Amino acid sequence: MLKYIFQISVVVLLLSGCSALTTQASLMADENWYQLGVSQGQRGEQPDEQAGLQSRAQTVNAALVVDYPAYRRGYQKGLASYCSLEQMRRLGLARRMDWGACEFRRQDGQLYQNFWQQGFDRSFPGADGW
Repeated sequence: MLKYIFQISVVVLLLSGCSALTTQASLMADENWYQLGVSQGQRGEQPDEQAGLQSRAQTVNAALVVDYPAYRRGYQKGLASYCSLEQMRRLGLARRMDWGACEFRRQDGQLYQNFWQQGFDRSFPGADGW
């Protein structure tokens, strides 16, 4: 029974990974560079460099030309929603000192740092609940 559950879990994980790649490929095929950027930003991924994105796009269709400024605008919008106060708290709970794609929030004043610190403080055994 445990083996069966494991096999189903692996299939689901593989399909969800394929789904994200398919979505990215379809956004590229539709030349929806803004939405592609939003999608990547919302997942907290690092942005693609222009040459790398162009190369990926050409694997979908050799004639595609990336609108990189639209992609970057979308990425910034997506990243802003990913790097929320709650995300900072989750990073603190995970005791992550590196904020990854959200590193820019350190420059936004103490509010984000305070939320990270709240999560970090609660990550230790015996810490009070919220």
